[in-house]
Amino acid sequence: MKKKIIIGLLVLAVLAVAWCAIPHPLVGASYQLDYIDYHEYHGETIHYHDESSKAEREEIEALLRTYKRSAVPVPLRGWFGDDYIHLTGGNGHRPLHILLSDGSGGGKPCYMLYTSAEKGGYPIQDGEKLLKELLAMLEE
Repeated sequence: MKKKIIIGLLVLAVLAVAWCAIPHPLVGASYQLDYIDYHEYHGETIHYHDESSKAEREEIEALLRTYKRSAVPVPLRGWFGDDYIHLTGGNGHRPLHILLSDGSGGGKPCYMLYTSAEKGGYPIQDGEKLLKELLAMLEE
């Protein structure tokens, strides 16, 4: 009996490590973008609640679905400065925030997905590339 318990715990530990090592999708299929705080990069907030912005919203959502995030949350460290893009949306039952900053506004680079700043966030893989692609889309 002891042997089965030890083997079971070992299997659970291996599965937990594997789950943490595998990147997860940045946002799921049900994610819907509400607005973008396009701070110092352009100085405006873009709302996506009307039909006129539906095509751009869907294009941005499709871009976000191509990126991955870490499975392990980390604290939101330091201040990200004045130049950032903050995307707010949700997946139906909870808000999701995406913070993208290259640190050029006096802070540290920050590429994170989070639901609550107090709980920390999930680092975005290739966040620098996502920021560049998003800026190119918004500045068209």
